[in-house]
Amino acid sequence: MDSYLVCYDIADPKRLRKVASTCEDFGYRKQFSVFLCRLSATDFVRLRTRLYEVIDHSKDQVLFIPLCGKCVTQWEALGRPTEAADSKDVIIIL
Repeated sequence: MDSYLVCYDIADPKRLRKVASTCEDFGYRKQFSVFLCRLSATDFVRLRTRLYEVIDHSKDQVLFIPLCGKCVTQWEALGRPTEAADSKDVIIIL
């Protein structure tokens, strides 16, 4: 799986809610319009396709910023604390 920051700027509140809801299906909110998503190649295509169908391409923008394994564990935050990249991950061994 690859890690991405998904950031967006959406002009309409209704579309904004749809974009946020879609991103919540694939990742963890880090800021109001920023999500950390750990995606397989298939999930990356699914997320892009769903967002492509929601946004107004002349007014809105969504950025997909790939993060290397080292980058995703070494970010720094100022102000309010943020959760570690893998704090919500669960590993089940059977």
